[in-house]
Amino acid sequence: MSNGANSIHKKLRHDLEDYIKAQYFGKSPLLLSAVGQHLDDEGLLYQKPFIESSPAYKSVKDGIQKAKIPDWMKKYFSDLSDAGVGVYPTPFVHQVQALENAVQGRDLFVSTGTGSGKTECFMWPLMAKLATEAKDNPDTWKMRGVRTIVMYPMNALVSDQVSRLRRLIGDPEGKFLNVFRSTCGETVRRPQFGMYTGRTPYPGNEPVTSEDRKLEKTLARMSFPQTDSEKSFFEALRHEGKIPAKMDMQTFLEGLHNGRHIPDAEDAELITRFEMQKFCPDILITNYSMLEYMLLRPREAKIWQDTKEWLEENPSNKLLFVIDEAHMYRGSSGGEVALLIRRLFHKLGITRDRVQFILTTASMPDRDQEDKNAVYKFAQELTAADTTVEFCYLTGEKEQADTVELRSIPLQSFQSADASAFEENELVCFQALNQFWSGVEGSTAPFTDMASACQWMYDNLIAYRPFHTLISKCRGNAVSLAELAAEAFPDVGEEEALNYVSILLAIAPLAKNEKGAVLFPARMHMLFKGIKGVYACANENCPHSHTDGALTLGEIFWADGHLTCPHCNSVVYELYNDRRCGALFYKGYVLGNALETHQRTYLWHYSGQVLDSQMKEVHLYLPPEDYKIPDKQGKNVIRPCYLDIKNGFINFRDDSDDGKPNVRKLYYCNFAQKNRPQILTFPTCPHCRHQLSSSQITSFSTRGNQSFYNLIKTQFEQQPAVSGKDNDPERLPNEGRKVLLFSDSRQRAAKLARDMSDSSDIMAARQLFALAIHDMEQSVTERSMNELYDYFCLAAGRNHVQIFHEPEREKFRQDCEVALSNLERSSRRHREYTPRFSIVNAPDQMKKDLLRLFAGGYNTLYDSATSWIEPTEMALVDSTDELDENGITVTEDEFLEIFNAWMTSVCDDATALGHTISDEIRLEVRRSFDFYGLAKEWNFSKAVQGIMGWKDSSQEMAVWKRVLKNNFLDTAQPDNGRLYVDLSRVRPRFDVSHAWYRCEQCSEITPYLLRGKCPSCGFTGVHVLSDTEYQSLDFWRKPVSDALSGDRIRVIDTEEHTAQLSHKDQRMDLWSQTEHYELRFQDLIQEGENPIDILSSTTTMEVGIDIGSLVAVGLRNVPPMRENYQQRAGRAGRRGASLSTIVTFCEDGPHDTLYFNNPVPMFRGDPRRPWIDIQSEKLLQRHLNMIVLQEFLAKKCSSLDQMTAVLFLDEALDEFIEYLPTVAISQGDLLVPAGIKVDMEDFRKELITSLKLLQEKRNTHPEQFGALPNVPPDKQKTLLDALYEEGIIPTYSFPKNVVSTYITDMSGKLRYEVDRGLDVAISEYAPGRSIVVDKQTYQIGGLFSPGSDRVYGQATTPARAYMDDANYLKPILTCPECGWFGLADERPDVCPFCGNRALEEGRQMLRPWGFAPKNAEAVPDAQLDEEYSSVQPPLYSTLPDAEDIQAIPGCQNIRMASRTNQRIIMVNQGANNKGFMVCPDCGAAMPGDDGKVLNGVQRPYKSKYARAKCNHGNARNVNIGYDFITDMLVLEIKLDEQKMDIHRTDNPWLTRAAQSLAEAFRLAASKELDVEFTELVTGYRIRTNAAGAFVDVYLYDSLSSGAGYAVSVADNIEKLLKQIRELLVSCDCGSACHRCLKHYRNQYVHGLLDRFAALELLEWGTSGKLAESLSVEEQHRLLLPLESILRVSGYTLVALDDGILVKRKGGREKKLVVYPAMWKEPQQEDTVYVSDAYIKYAKPYAVQKILNF
Repeated sequence: MSNGANSIHKKLRHDLEDYIKAQYFGKSPLLLSAVGQHLDDEGLLYQKPFIESSPAYKSVKDGIQKAKIPDWMKKYFSDLSDAGVGVYPTPFVHQVQALENAVQGRDLFVSTGTGSGKTECFMWPLMAKLATEAKDNPDTWKMRGVRTIVMYPMNALVSDQVSRLRRLIGDPEGKFLNVFRSTCGETVRRPQFGMYTGRTPYPGNEPVTSEDRKLEKTLARMSFPQTDSEKSFFEALRHEGKIPAKMDMQTFLEGLHNGRHIPDAEDAELITRFEMQKFCPDILITNYSMLEYMLLRPREAKIWQDTKEWLEENPSNKLLFVIDEAHMYRGSSGGEVALLIRRLFHKLGITRDRVQFILTTASMPDRDQEDKNAVYKFAQELTAADTTVEFCYLTGEKEQADTVELRSIPLQSFQSADASAFEENELVCFQALNQFWSGVEGSTAPFTDMASACQWMYDNLIAYRPFHTLISKCRGNAVSLAELAAEAFPDVGEEEALNYVSILLAIAPLAKNEKGAVLFPARMHMLFKGIKGVYACANENCPHSHTDGALTLGEIFWADGHLTCPHCNSVVYELYNDRRCGALFYKGYVLGNALETHQRTYLWHYSGQVLDSQMKEVHLYLPPEDYKIPDKQGKNVIRPCYLDIKNGFINFRDDSDDGKPNVRKLYYCNFAQKNRPQILTFPTCPHCRHQLSSSQITSFSTRGNQSFYNLIKTQFEQQPAVSGKDNDPERLPNEGRKVLLFSDSRQRAAKLARDMSDSSDIMAARQLFALAIHDMEQSVTERSMNELYDYFCLAAGRNHVQIFHEPEREKFRQDCEVALSNLERSSRRHREYTPRFSIVNAPDQMKKDLLRLFAGGYNTLYDSATSWIEPTEMALVDSTDELDENGITVTEDEFLEIFNAWMTSVCDDATALGHTISDEIRLEVRRSFDFYGLAKEWNFSKAVQGIMGWKDSSQEMAVWKRVLKNNFLDTAQPDNGRLYVDLSRVRPRFDVSHAWYRCEQCSEITPYLLRGKCPSCGFTGVHVLSDTEYQSLDFWRKPVSDALSGDRIRVIDTEEHTAQLSHKDQRMDLWSQTEHYELRFQDLIQEGENPIDILSSTTTMEVGIDIGSLVAVGLRNVPPMRENYQQRAGRAGRRGASLSTIVTFCEDGPHDTLYFNNPVPMFRGDPRRPWIDIQSEKLLQRHLNMIVLQEFLAKKCSSLDQMTAVLFLDEALDEFIEYLPTVAISQGDLLVPAGIKVDMEDFRKELITSLKLLQEKRNTHPEQFGALPNVPPDKQKTLLDALYEEGIIPTYSFPKNVVSTYITDMSGKLRYEVDRGLDVAISEYAPGRSIVVDKQTYQIGGLFSPGSDRVYGQATTPARAYMDDANYLKPILTCPECGWFGLADERPDVCPFCGNRALEEGRQMLRPWGFAPKNAEAVPDAQLDEEYSSVQPPLYSTLPDAEDIQAIPGCQNIRMASRTNQRIIMVNQGANNKGFMVCPDCGAAMPGDDGKVLNGVQRPYKSKYARAKCNHGNARNVNIGYDFITDMLVLEIKLDEQKMDIHRTDNPWLTRAAQSLAEAFRLAASKELDVEFTELVTGYRIRTNAAGAFVDVYLYDSLSSGAGYAVSVADNIEKLLKQIRELLVSCDCGSACHRCLKHYRNQYVHGLLDRFAALELLEWGTSGKLAESLSVEEQHRLLLPLESILRVSGYTLVALDDGILVKRKGGREKKLVVYPAMWKEPQQEDTVYVSDAYIKYAKPYAVQKILNF
């Protein structure tokens, strides 16, 4: 980094502040002034950073020689060390211990930190094992067989490990083989390894010539590069272990050409599946899902047969099984892996004692003996140990920072030091070190060279007090900079101490020994967030008021929480703004029809948490002093209203409050947009008069990815260049700088990649435009805008800027070379430069940037006072001459004023720049509601006409229009009937001395006035931009000035790295898209490629990227668990760096806010204890299903993956059912964990039922099984896939109900298949929503499944088969009384919730069979109008049968039902409960309940057989959703209607109590079962019938688990209820917090969680007791916030000893009683009863109840 830690943090936060000032406050001088005082306050946008150093582990010099291993083995490893092949002379203690214990035959569990050499802990034992057998048992060594299995949880890790093996065992120089043979015998067989995953070429039973030829071509390209560039690229790949380790690739390829997959005996690596199937590798690297396939398929049978024979040959032969990243095996998925290992034992015919296991991880707890016991139990269960197996648990011995006597360093050394000097080039750093250490006691400075300085510091740094403090505090522990500063420098000021800590942090990582080991590799953890909104006191006379001279506000607050101002007790409301002009509004809420009836009402701050449909959001304009309502108003009239700033009442009725003290005049409009009826706003801005879009009046809450991008951009730029990559600006323009980003969802990662690349490109374009225009200004010959592209190429070429994406990037690069050559030639000949290119030659992306920066409507070059457009000199002369000929004489300045006003209007209103630029490009830039360009009969804007005094019939205006049209406009090419600006007639201007003006009404910035007025709105109040206003634009202007000063222009390329892009063809593709991106991220690039600078990754991809030089990681949100954070943060600084940075941007949600406020648990917390489930009956059922089905098919010489589902279900199912009784698996069998009893009769029944249901599905939907005409069997769905999808065989916690979004190219070929579980997909992929894949945006606009359009006769109606299928489109019944809905096929006679018999047919529920983009194509972001909808809470309708339900001892009102195979419904009812319109023919779908929403929508698929448009004439209105079967435990709580309020619609207590108790139920159950709470889902329902009223709280297994956890807690229900109570009473929070009920997964219901309400419901259920009445004091305390509101309406409260009175003006009074919300409302004359829940959570309704007496 170019600066110290403190400076980096300052730079990051100041850049974030500059962005927020420019983007959010640039148009509001008042807020800009106020925000400047607070944005840098700690806790608003940032927290103090934390510093951490990786734990230092003890090493042993000559450790191998000292190890307790045979002498020959010591020499073996010593020779490998000398050869530099994966063995080090000074290993860590735990590496030596791992080798010693492994050689002794013990099982190992290695848990050491990131970067601690865990891989060597299994690689060295593996190498020892191979050598031992080859040396001691040469006969068995000759045999083929798998000696070692290395199993990973995912492909990315497998690829990384194969790269290591290629560099180690398959090193090109043969160093390993030489040592191996010199140790074991010169004639011994060479060890071989192979990667066997879905990425291994290629699937199939036998080699296929065409496929072999494709693979041959790919491998030849890799192994025999043709050009120098290719040679360099592939040599770099070989160095990184990315090239297969073949002894003679040419010979192998010749064999491959002829269909022979035969390895050379000297090959280190087996590449293809066919090689490994015939020639079993010694080392098999795979993942658990592929291991499953290999065990069941005949084609891999020889691998296991060879291994079995090898094991049988010698009892001492043992299989080594390595499980890396062991912490990733948890819960039910971990249990299924443990059962998979048992199936491996079964296949090999061995017992557990014939296998040696090595487990490794970076995340295991080690606090106490209980932790160790949990780890041992986990290790034994995962490795299928039925008896106790003693694992050697290695956690590493850490270096201690203790020293006998500490020395001091004079403060003078720190005062004269500059942290950045230590991070400059070696010479500057060396000089700085000598200066710092000179005169320090004990130092040997001046040092003779850098190496001796580093070595001395490595040996001695710990002996100096400040460094000792730093190292001892931070090793393995994150400590805040403030803590370090206070402890290391207690006697100096805070800022000074922080600076000194930066110097410590710059020096400490330089301490290295001669081997390059770093004493203190530091990581800095930083937390940032955006603004959550701006709030302002309504009192203009507040002692902390803010003013801009025209508008005055009281104190301004940067966070929610103030209902009244602490300085003047006036009301506080959130501020909204028109982001175009900066006009300010208050946002509040009013009851019902307050505006329509013009009444006086209370202006609420929040909508409340019940009865929200009665509350409406209202925007109230805050006018400046001289504001006047427009003279002419249409139907949406702007009216004044009057806010009482002391009590919050607002008068919409009349002007009687105008001018009164403590009353503020505001303006409102009773207008609501069509799709937003609950928001009352303005159709046009009352300030600037511009029409408002639906999203233009917005809060000041930080939105989108731009804030995060600016942090990451600064983090990126602050890195030092990577040594060796800093001298090749063409290939490596960013000099090796990298940032790895993580998000917790694929879509967030994908959108981040798109948005960050877009932000980088447009900023670089802004800088290049400025440079280009500046150069054009210097030209002797005037240059027009048509020539801008040529100068743009010159600027990019000179600055080595690579911009734009393929396929246009290469053309642009060539154009830059041509322009530079042209310039060089002109200079050499002393001629003026003549441009070669015009805008016609420009890439579309450059044209898009041109439009965005001059006509984009927002953040243009006009908006930042950077550049503007003028006529060329020739066009100016022609125009003024033509005007003169028509009797109009103007000066040049007068013409420029009118031209500027017209040009800005043309750009802003019509995006009419460039007649040769197509409208398809404009679609990418601006939303088009009508047309682009000007109509043939265009007109000036109203503002221009008003300023010039022109009427519609004005002859002068007609002349001006004709002149401008003749001289500046031309028809489009090709002609579309519209007019556009001819770029050859205008020129862009750039002049830093030019005066810019700002309008005080519309806030527009302009280079010219029009007759002294604003050309945009005609307002006279304009002024020259002040220095402060220029500074507020620094975010946009400074990069331009920096570029003009010669600073580097950085284009930062961000790419998506998610499972969405993981598909590849193993024969033709060298790598999948994600693998290709990984290579480019590592700067492994080919000719024409550019490096990837930032990789936007998801959790599933995070562990596969290991880049030693990576020093920066960014997190888009706070991860769910500490282990997730540590895993991601640990990617930075893995091999020691001066300073690595981890930037986390916290979201607004409660989870992120919790850790922003207190990051210590995330940075320092302990890992969770590991656990897997091997007890679940369902998991065992799947496990046994797999075995029985495999063995049955083996007898038929087939397998699950070979036999089609259709063939099995049609022809073999009956035979299988007859076979089942012959199968017997007893307790004690190797396949069954110890202590588990198997009921074979139940097992058989369950399996037969599942297969019969699958058979029914096959008959109803043959196309889902590929059973279509002309579809050969090899294209049909395999039995394996069909069983997996139904959860009949192990699923490893992948969701069973999966649906995909299918994205095709223009020919209909599938490009991307993006899958999700249905529970998520019906929200994320619902029609109207958008998704991003590989930087392209798609709006979901249809239901489709590939192949459905190829069914005979269904090319135009592929959706019909699904829409006519009762399994997909299901009739629904609803209850109009309570809102219940359920499946009609369950034939309920009465509503199960309320007992109503008058049920009605509801909107049908459609289960999606696949989603597709609207019109089967991407949509420009500018045209996207996303419509959001989401899934409702899961609905459970079934009523327990009388015989199922049972009493719970000790519970008066709770009964329990434990039920299997219960139906749950999940449904998305669309926005505003309007559902979705779906075409039953083509499948087109959009949200809404009117067929018009499908107007203009095309088919969601491309097909040459369906070219005609579908008119969607039969469109159906449906909800999308699905029902599924799961096991469930239900607690039925009977309510007493005589004592309790059982109304679900207007009782906030009942919903809060039920939701909170359900959450407590889940948390307590997961704790009791020792499973993660994510394995369980909870819900509740409220129902009434003839038997009474009930709350049912239910618990069921999550979709991805299905492990039977929910019903298993029934046996301990009494204990569980006690634990629920303990959970609820043990916290001390006011309602709910993260210590009791809140967590990451339930943040969407945090507002409803209330442990007290849950306790009341639980107490009622167990003991039958109601909540006690409230004391008078408690009632009065609750009523206090309402007193001022009531007083305004003429009501007063009087507190007496025995109660409270409410008095109304005029003398009438009643007793007022606040009662517990769970009570039924008492009734008594002359008494007003108000529930405490109304007062707490729905104050508007509480007030209304009191006022109504």
